[in-house]
Parts: sequence; C-alpha cells; structure tokens
Amino acid sequence: MRIKVLAILGSILGMMLGASVALGSYPDQAVGLGNAEIWVVNLHESLDANVVVSFFDRDGFETDSEQATIDYLGNHSFPASTPDVDSGWLGSVAIDSLRPIASIAETVWEEVPADDNWTGAAFTDFSQGAQEIFFPAVSKTDRQESIMTIQCLDAEDCQVSMTYRDRDGNVITGSPFSDVIESYSQESYDLWDPSLNANVPDQQYTEAPWYGSLRVVSRQEIGGVQVTHWHLGYAGAHNSCIPGEDREIYFPSVKRRNFTNWTGDSDWSALTVQNLNAVAITANLSFYDRDGISELAFTDTIPAYSSHAYNTRYGGSVPASTFEELEHPFLGSAVVTSTEPILGTCNLIRGPSTLAASYNGVPGGVGEVVFPVAYRTKSGSSWTGYSGVIVQNLDPEDQITVCTDWRDQDGDSLLDFCDQIAANARHGYNTRYGGDTPGGKDAYNPLGEEWTGSVVVTTTSSAGIAALVESTISGADYTYFMQYNGVVVE
Repeated sequence: MRIKVLAILGSILGMMLGASVALGSYPDQAVGLGNAEIWVVNLHESLDANVVVSFFDRDGFETDSEQATIDYLGNHSFPASTPDVDSGWLGSVAIDSLRPIASIAETVWEEVPADDNWTGAAFTDFSQGAQEIFFPAVSKTDRQESIMTIQCLDAEDCQVSMTYRDRDGNVITGSPFSDVIESYSQESYDLWDPSLNANVPDQQYTEAPWYGSLRVVSRQEIGGVQVTHWHLGYAGAHNSCIPGEDREIYFPSVKRRNFTNWTGDSDWSALTVQNLNAVAITANLSFYDRDGISELAFTDTIPAYSSHAYNTRYGGSVPASTFEELEHPFLGSAVVTSTEPILGTCNLIRGPSTLAASYNGVPGGVGEVVFPVAYRTKSGSSWTGYSGVIVQNLDPEDQITVCTDWRDQDGDSLLDFCDQIAANARHGYNTRYGGDTPGGKDAYNPLGEEWTGSVVVTTTSSAGIAALVESTISGADYTYFMQYNGVVVE
C-alpha cells in the first residue's frame, strides 16, 4: 500500500512537512524554520509491516529512503531530518508497505514571532489524488498568510489551473493561473511571496485584508495541503478538499469561550463552508453542545464556487452577534447541510497562548478511525504532551456506543473503554484532564507518563462517527498545539 503525503516543508508524497527551512514571510514577519516528522501506524492485526519512506525533492528526485519494520498494530516515526536530507530541503514523501497503514505528518516551526518562538501543525495522509481539489479558507492579510502546496501524483507532469475567488464569489484578476508541476514533485504557492512561485494573485488585485478560496483542476491526479501562519506566531494545517456529492458535513470540535478574560483559555473557531456549484446555495448551520442540545441554528446564502466563514468570535460572513446564542463557554460541534454539494474546514484559535490548529470538515460517518500518534508524557511534575480524542455522534436521533483502544508503539493494547454518546453530541477523551472519559483522568494511568502511541475508535452505529485529535506539546520554554482528522480504516 502506498500512501502519498504532500509536502510544503519536507513531507510525504502527498503530505506537507518541513526540514529546517524558512517558508515565506509577511511584509515584515518571518514564519520560522520548519521540521517535519511522519508517524506511520501498521493496521494489520497479526502481521508486521515493512515500511519504506522515500523523500523526494521539489523536482521529484529521490533524496533519501528510510525503512523500518513496524509491529502489527504498532506505530513508528520517520523524521524528515535524516542524515541525507540536508537543512533547507523542501520536498515530499511516499510511504510504501504491503500491509495496510495510515500516517500523519507533524511539522514544528522554531523562531516564529510568538512569545515562546514555537508553533506546530499536523495533517493526514492521502492514498490517492483527484482531478479537482479545493482550498476553502485562503487568506492574505497583515495577520494571516496562507501557503498552498499542490503535488503531482501522476506518472506524467501535471498541468494545473488555479482559480481564486473572494468570499462574494468574484474571480480574482489573473485567474485562472496555469502551472506545470513535474511528475511526483510539488509546488508551493505563498500569497505573500510570489518569488516562491509567481502563480499567485498580484497584491494590487486583492484587497487587504483578503479572504477567499482556491479551486485547482488538472487532467492528472493531484493532491494538496495548506498551511496558514498567523502574525502572533501560531499555525494550522489541513489537507485540500476533494469535491463529491456530500450535502452534509460535520465539525466535531467547535469552541467559543473566555473572550473578555484573557487569563484563561480564550478559544474560538472559524468554520469555512465551500459551495461546489455554479449557482448560489443555501447552507443550514446547526451548533450542538457536548450533550447534543441544539444551541444555535441559522441559514446563509453562499455564492457560486465561493466559500463563507463563520467565526464564533468575530462573525466572519455573518454578524458577530449571531453567535451570542451559544452558551459561554461553548465546547461543542456543528453540522452544516445544503441541498447541493458542499465541503469545509475549521480553524481553532487560542488567543492568549498564541496557539492554533486546523482540520477538515467530515463529509460522512464511518465505523472506525485511527489516530497514528497521540501523547501522554511528563517530565517530573510537568506535562510535556497530552492529547484529546474528540468523537462526534452523527446520528440525529439515537445514542450510540463508541469504543476506544489505546496502544503503545509495539502494538500492545494498554487501555480500552466504551462510552455512550447522545444524539448530535460530541465527547472528548483527554489523556491529561479526562474530559468525558468514563472513570475520569485516572483511567489513563495504565498508559504511564511516557506514552506516545496510537488510538483506534470504533462504533457499530450505522450513522457512524466523525473524529479528530488535539495534541498539546510543551517544553521548558515553549508550547505548541496540533490537530488532525482521524484516518478512516477501510
């Protein structure tokens, strides 16, 4: 099985990562030096997996190849900073195995303009590309910088056509931009840095601040990853979105809390919904608390091929007062429906801690997902890593049973438990605080305080689940936050 994971800072064929390289800049800000690490989990229940990770430079030539044997149900990490991958390398990665596997990439930046000079982001693998992809939430402001990486996943060079639109659906001058991406290589498009690749809108044609979307089409197979850097030094990453016939998307983690008290966790979320159609559509948005109680519902009209943002603090495409109906603090989920196909992404911002993360809206429920890496680590009395697995029940009528299995790197199950999640509810299982975990935080004691492993979440519900993980990593003088979608187990 080959997994393609694109690269924007050193990655996997189809995933974005970074190996000691500075990416782009705002007019007066650098975004730091990035290093990437790829986590692979062997999904086979009885056979070990021989995994080969190949690093390709921006021209599609192999720079290095690393291999490891991963125990069945175990996980393993492959840092991009291998002996043959020099500092300053930009590229992508391909992961090959005869066994079923799943992977994610974690990228960590140093020397960012945050108080502690660190930030991080994560995104999942993809095993195949598409001939049309979307980036619903693209931004270029004095506070935000989006960088999109597109990878050619075809044996022949990929001819791509890129159309940028603002939030009103207007095509940005210069679109469509055309480019040729060499076979199995990738190109990055930094909206603030045309020297990286000139196929981006000229600044004079995009208002400041500018928010919009990007649609990319090709006759060949392509994939993509987006990283957005914020002026305070935090960053988020997510995969490009592949269009389909889905008329309902799910967001397992939506937050709104502590805006007037910056001494606490001042989290807010920004959902972006993309209209995939040549005509305007009506989107119906519903927000539920963690018990499944509806707190807010409204509709919005999204222009053709455009995307609208719904920011629980600032409003975005709707008035900020729209979200005052949410309880305070609000920790919940959202469901967005339309009569026509849609897709979406979500950003989380934690203001006072200069932390952020991103994930993809989930187009439908599944019965099993895996998280290739999660954490529960301490140094003395200080937490250095912990994760929260968030699971959303997609059944609008009935309670469901969800079971989790927490494994070490050798594939041994150290902890498993089941939980009941009400209709429309979401539960969080946090290795530090407990959250909704049956038995509370002490339930995680079997993992110990040096656990870096994987998690599998299952349900027998026909409606399925949507799930993601949020991980916080800390050192003596830094903290960063990462979020990624659960990888579907076929």
